[in-house]
Amino acid sequence: MIQNPASLNLLRGQLQIKNEEGVFSLPLEDITALILESAQIGLTSSLLSACQTQGICVVTCDASHIPNGVLLPFQPHSRQSKVARIQLSWSEAFRKRLWQRVIKSKINNQAQCLERAVGKEVSTRLKTLVGRVGSGDPDNIEAQAARDYWPKLFGKNFRRGETDLINAALNYGYAVVRAFVARSQVSYGLLPTFGIHHENELNAFNLTDDMMEVLRPFIDEKVYQLHNEGKLPAEEVKLPLDVRQSLANAGNLQCLVDGQKHTLANTCDRMAAGLVSAIENKSLALLPLPAFPSFTIEGEDA
Repeated sequence: MIQNPASLNLLRGQLQIKNEEGVFSLPLEDITALILESAQIGLTSSLLSACQTQGICVVTCDASHIPNGVLLPFQPHSRQSKVARIQLSWSEAFRKRLWQRVIKSKINNQAQCLERAVGKEVSTRLKTLVGRVGSGDPDNIEAQAARDYWPKLFGKNFRRGETDLINAALNYGYAVVRAFVARSQVSYGLLPTFGIHHENELNAFNLTDDMMEVLRPFIDEKVYQLHNEGKLPAEEVKLPLDVRQSLANAGNLQCLVDGQKHTLANTCDRMAAGLVSAIENKSLALLPLPAFPSFTIEGEDA
């Protein structure tokens, strides 16, 4: 995450950062994403090219420091055309059942987020709604869950889409996760444009938006923690630097996948690889979806 004016270059396989504090270097193989926050960052085309070769997603931000664009590698997968044909051959029935599984997982994670943040008793309705999600979610149980979820997590006056700092923090965190999901999908030969549920022809990341739904509650919990710590004051109009730094580190949040703990960034890779296998073998069970790690003693990492 580059927050201040700087010059970025490629030097012997490393990212070289020159700013008023000096010159710093980082190996490209240690970087998953590069977030450019300052409008006064200069970087070379050779660095951008090397980032794509290494599979690093480069994220740009607007004047409010909210991510607004992402540069991803172009067709890096050895089986690009084969995976694309498999992806485009999926049936509508398969896509609907896949969306059903995604929404069930999302609502389950929302219930876990509520339970971890507020208490077990407030998550009961969400757990009940999980069983009502049908193929393709024709009854829009996802929206019903959201109406129950948000007021319990952030208070009855909270509304998604407003301009307060809680919403700004959520949007920032989601944008970072979106970049990780898109990076992983491209890395495994998937075409993010073609989704299982989202079908907006103006959106180049329909599949990304589909699959990141299960990861949103991990950002929700992080923002809840930041809010509880008093880091999202109502009088502020822009996200504080320490909040942006915390959310930029979302790739290191812990997820539970197939009984094992993984970082969120690694979870995105596992989901992308699993989605390819699920589509190829027409088996939903091959798609691994994350859950929250089990509870830990307060003050310890989950």
